[in-house]
Amino acid sequence: FFYLVVGPVEESVKMLAVRVYAYRQDDFDAVIDGAVYGAVAGLGFATVENALYITDAFQEVTRATDLFGEGIVAARALAGPGHVIYSAIAGYYLGLAKFNRENAGPIVVKGIVIATIFHGTYNLLVGIVPPAVASAIPEVTPNLALIGFIVVYDGSIGYFLYRKIRRYRRVYRRVGAGDGVERSIPSEMTEFDPPRRERGNPPGRR
Repeated sequence: FFYLVVGPVEESVKMLAVRVYAYRQDDFDAVIDGAVYGAVAGLGFATVENALYITDAFQEVTRATDLFGEGIVAARALAGPGHVIYSAIAGYYLGLAKFNRENAGPIVVKGIVIATIFHGTYNLLVGIVPPAVASAIPEVTPNLALIGFIVVYDGSIGYFLYRKIRRYRRVYRRVGAGDGVERSIPSEMTEFDPPRRERGNPPGRR
């Protein structure tokens, strides 16, 4: 359910928001813009989703303060950063697709698939890992285990995105595309290892 319904639908909706408006604007003139617009779309989605969750929960509690006592507000607030990071990853690939028109379709799909896997894995593990940690370590409360899991998981995915962007910037500089206008850079230069001859290694060495 998380991998085939929730993840694909939510990540596609967020990317559709970027594709319909920001993608068409002249300001979207660099691959990194895709990550930025994707992150903003994720933040907007998280805001709306959290408002709906909290509004629905408010109807089931007796006082507004119960929302905090039950940890509903805190849990929804902690879910927000994930949406931002996953959408930024998909947005990065959308930006890459804009300047690699010949492979745009597969690149966009790849971005959504990666974001979906990270999103679905979070949804799957967040209900398993924190309770397991809290039950295995008496000193760790369920809320602390939840916070720890989210920090570690989202931090790892954020580092993945950082490495993607850093690698792209390296390639961008290497091909001399520093004139202020994004040039078409083959996707394989940032997604796959270049041929051995391009890496400067003699045949037979990796």
